[in-house]
Amino acid sequence: MTEAEAIDPVGGSTAAPEPANPQKNPSLTEGPVRPQLLKLTAFMALGIVASLITTLADTYFVSRLGTHELAAMTFTFPVVLLIISIAIGFGTGVVSVISRTVGEGDQAGVRALGTDSIVLATLLTACISTIGFFTIDPLFKLLGAEPEVLPLIHKYMSIWYLGTVFQIIPQIGSSVMRAHGDARTPSMLMTCTAVVNAVLDPILIFGWGPIPAMGIAGAAWAGNISRLFFIAAAAYVIQRGMHALAPLSFNMARLKASWGKLLHIALPATATQLVQPLASGILTAIIASFGTSAVAAYGIASRVEIFAFIYVMAISIALAPIVGQNAGAQKFDRVKEAVAFSIKFCLVGGVILAVLLALVGSRLASVFATDPDVIELATFYFYVVPISYAIGGIVAVAMSTLNAMALPFAASMVGLARSLFISVPFVFIGLWLGGIHGVFMAISAAAVAVGLFSWWFVHRAVYKRDHDALPVAVAAE
Repeated sequence: MTEAEAIDPVGGSTAAPEPANPQKNPSLTEGPVRPQLLKLTAFMALGIVASLITTLADTYFVSRLGTHELAAMTFTFPVVLLIISIAIGFGTGVVSVISRTVGEGDQAGVRALGTDSIVLATLLTACISTIGFFTIDPLFKLLGAEPEVLPLIHKYMSIWYLGTVFQIIPQIGSSVMRAHGDARTPSMLMTCTAVVNAVLDPILIFGWGPIPAMGIAGAAWAGNISRLFFIAAAAYVIQRGMHALAPLSFNMARLKASWGKLLHIALPATATQLVQPLASGILTAIIASFGTSAVAAYGIASRVEIFAFIYVMAISIALAPIVGQNAGAQKFDRVKEAVAFSIKFCLVGGVILAVLLALVGSRLASVFATDPDVIELATFYFYVVPISYAIGGIVAVAMSTLNAMALPFAASMVGLARSLFISVPFVFIGLWLGGIHGVFMAISAAAVAVGLFSWWFVHRAVYKRDHDALPVAVAAE
């Protein structure tokens, strides 16, 4: 079967598809690497901030309804995290596969992969939403939801599950655009989505004019509607502006080829993402054994870290399409330059953050807490753990690089080392040696160890590997 036939297997024109718009799809295989990477990083940081604002807006407005409503939303976090993990895993696969195909210059394959990725994500979300909708009550009873909270959870999740497709498809759409080198559009759309969500939240939750108050269900509707806006805008950009989709096809040969490439990256990436909540639960349980003050201190530090790590998340996400396109184009010197700069970026950023948090950690803890024990523990955390940020930031860069180079199992080894294989044993050793202070010191030591482990993997993949080894790995996919 030719590429043209694969694009249109049911008949009709077999002419080559319209090429992608070069203005919408700037090539990442030409031009200075560092400015490209920094530009993509800036846009990704903006998108991440927009996502955090959406979460904060939902939590804030629902908290105004009362304690039971806030508790109900809190109970939904594990399920929401599960869906987000799946979305991130699939998005990783999409960026890796499409960016390398873009670098190879196979426009027909690029378009087929874009369409087939969206089809697979839609089928997956249909299954998840159906199963989730009919298991709301037993699942959340199992999670410990009390009788007075369960009806509120049902109200929220019954609507949220109807919009599960709105959770995953935006991630796929963003990934398709980023794989083509466009980080600006998804970041702008994420920002607009956050604004729409923040505006709709109070209107739908508390009511406004002819719109009745929907309570916690209004938060679910606000999320679904705002993400529907993202999907509509992204679909227009991807198809009309970028010409990055092929006609819909149910040709099994094409679907098998596309889905096989995608799942080769997406399944290990998703599995790695799903392990993180387990490791987080183990760590939280250990810390909880030292009492409420320890949990509160860790909670403060964890929330600060979410914002502190934006620069790491942004550059690791931005790195993937650059590595993928240049690996596909066999331009390994550009891959090396991008990875080296990203590592230096994380090292410098980590040192700056460590100094800042050491200087303001105590004041920062005082903003969130009044209990002296909580402030003391949080301050100790800010003294000890940020020391690891410089080396620890390499982990995200390594996983992004390895996935983009079609080495998903190496990326999973790094991710599992971060969340489970190295971190958890270190924490138990720290617990044995020094109590809660030992645990915090162990978190820092584990991050350094995993960072060095990650650097070793990347060094082998990017710097030590023969130039003929990468194409074999890609072809084996």
